[in-house]
Formats: sequence, structure tokens, C-alpha cells
Amino acid sequence: MTCGAKTRSGAPCKKPPLTGKTRCRLHGGMSLSGKDHPNFKHGHFTKENRRRTVEGNAQVRYWEDLAIRLGLRAPKQK
Repeated sequence: MTCGAKTRSGAPCKKPPLTGKTRCRLHGGMSLSGKDHPNFKHGHFTKENRRRTVEGNAQVRYWEDLAIRLGLRAPKQK
């Protein structure tokens, strides 16, 4: 496996990437990401948080629909 970044000459970099990264140390492999980055604020807009929100909303819709079908709740008015 190689770094894959383009060098100044336009050829791909031949150095191996850092462990767990896709780039060598010269092409951004040492860059911090996520909670380790000094500009990290809260993580509200991460892919994981968005996925959990979508799943939670789907569960709420499911339970609301079930309650309507069982007659425990009136259907929403449009």
C-alpha cells in the first residue's frame, strides 16, 4: 500500500501510509481528526449522531402509527 498523494512532479507518492491512515506523514497522515483536533467543538453533526437521529425519528413514527392503528390516538389532522 502506498500514500497515493500526488507529488510536485505529479507522480503518486511511494511512501507507506501511517498506521490506520491513508496518507504518509508528509501528506497529512499526522493531522488530527475528530475529538483529537483542537477545533473540535461538540460533535452534534457527526455521521454517527445523524444516523442515531434518523433511527430515533423512525421509531417515533412507528410507535405513533401503531397507536393510531390500535385506536389509542386520533390521526393527525392535515
